[in-house]
Amino acid sequence: MKPIIIANWKMNLSLKEAFLKADLLDKRNSWAQFILAPSAPYLAYFAKNFLKTTFCAQDVSSISGYGAYTGEVSADILKSCGVNYAIIGHSEKRTVMKDNNKTVRKKVGNCIKAGIKPIICVGESLESRKNNNYKEFILEQINESIPENAKNVIIAYEPIWAIGTGISPTKEELTEIFNFIKNDSSISQVAKNAQLVYGGSVNSRNYKEILAIEGISGVLIGSASLDDDELNLILS
Repeated sequence: MKPIIIANWKMNLSLKEAFLKADLLDKRNSWAQFILAPSAPYLAYFAKNFLKTTFCAQDVSSISGYGAYTGEVSADILKSCGVNYAIIGHSEKRTVMKDNNKTVRKKVGNCIKAGIKPIICVGESLESRKNNNYKEFILEQINESIPENAKNVIIAYEPIWAIGTGISPTKEELTEIFNFIKNDSSISQVAKNAQLVYGGSVNSRNYKEILAIEGISGVLIGSASLDDDELNLILS
């Protein structure tokens, strides 16, 4: 199975800038399974124009279906736009927008019902890492954020202390976390069966070492995915 490369553009790029980048990406052949997450207003337009690219939403509403919910974008609407993946519970949504595990769980359930594969983000703060209770923190996030009847999900481990800092966990630290998710008796069976990806200061200098770690299916790339040279090096 090809490694998964998820490019999260976050709240960046004008429509023209994003279109030009997406056009170049759609024309290339990659050794990986490439998934692009541009800003939400671009998704339907891009999905109709770039047929070789798989698109991902950066979030979905905790409300499902359709209705009088001004400003909300449901998983059902995103699916009708040609979106097949969604990033749920990203650390920025948890810390800035105050999404909690209960909210994440609703969003994951909505994605599954709509036929969108959720990429569920978990990860500890620096304080939790220093206090040596990071495993308990991740265990709680996973078990409270993923519905028990969920299938075919991706879990993205993205420690908050590594996002946008240029600091990445060591190979040993990543191996420990992924072994914990796959093997700890307290973690849900859904998580044990999930594909696992890593996110947090991933770039062209470290992605190969990360992908070589046993149990990792791919990487979630933030700032480096906005740099054409960086992304080309990773996808080449």
